[in-house]
Amino acid sequence: MNETCTQPPIGWTDEEYRQFGHEPQITKHGYHSMPLFETNTLIALLDAYPRQHLQAYTMGTDPTRCSDWRQVDIAEHTSGADLWHAVAKGRLWLNLVHLEKNRAEYRELIDAMYVHLGRKCPHLKNPQATHSALLISSPGAQVYYHLDAEPNMIWHMRGEKDVWLYPSMDPELVPQNYLEDIYAGEIDEDLPYEPAYDERALHHRLVPGEAASWPHNAPHRIVNIDMNVSLATSYATPIVYQRRYVQLANRFILRGLGIKRRSMAEHGLLPAAKRMSYRIINKIRPFKRRLRSANYITDLQVDVDSPMGLKKLEQPRLASFASAGYKDTRKTSSVGDLFTRVRFCRRLTSP
Repeated sequence: MNETCTQPPIGWTDEEYRQFGHEPQITKHGYHSMPLFETNTLIALLDAYPRQHLQAYTMGTDPTRCSDWRQVDIAEHTSGADLWHAVAKGRLWLNLVHLEKNRAEYRELIDAMYVHLGRKCPHLKNPQATHSALLISSPGAQVYYHLDAEPNMIWHMRGEKDVWLYPSMDPELVPQNYLEDIYAGEIDEDLPYEPAYDERALHHRLVPGEAASWPHNAPHRIVNIDMNVSLATSYATPIVYQRRYVQLANRFILRGLGIKRRSMAEHGLLPAAKRMSYRIINKIRPFKRRLRSANYITDLQVDVDSPMGLKKLEQPRLASFASAGYKDTRKTSSVGDLFTRVRFCRRLTSP
């Protein structure tokens, strides 16, 4: 691992380094050949991974119906091998979240990635790796059209998947109110999607040894061809906070005053004044921000013996990864808010 950290397998062109974070792009890497991403290593990782940080989901086939995304319980006795084989045969998406906190060897790798990118991409102004997740997903599985509040990217390790990367900060693709509400934590990252949006996207079939990156807040979506393994990483830079506080000021101050034309400019005196106003007001009288909540209740459970890798339970239950998040959500919102994400998705997909 130490040799990898001193000589990271990233060998982009000067132009690719310059464009990183500015344009959607597909670049090469060599991380996929590391033992960390071999089958036996990944099965052992699934066996030992803390269940509160091991998320399972299933979904439909229609990219316009994000309401088909559903949580799946993992029984305590389920082995790493069973999880692996259930994903291989079914329609599942496993997220091993907080990888950087739970496994030192992956944290070392991820830190090395961003040390290297910080040196080669001075425009990022010292990026710091934040959240990471290992994604293990079934043939045909998909992630719906969405954007993330933090800048992030995918390092692809196993299998093939189609990715669509869309322009960033385009109100025709992401209505301004949605962007502000995502930053305010009032809705999840799911967005209204129309197939016509694909005409404006960079579409690429991602293969092992490729990385997909995009500008901050650019929408994207994914459809697997076969079983996939990817590493998703997020990072923070000082410039990220410029956008964050402009969006929060627009949401809580200007929209609250009924101002419909709210500039999203991030540089200059006016954006600086908006950021300062938000921070001062929020410190004196904090704005009421809701934590984004999820529907943690499910009647589905991973089952390697079932044709689709999951079975229907007789009684709904909290998903195995829900305990900590569910308690946190209840501290700040009503029980009815537990279903915010499902209602939101239904609103997006209803006629």
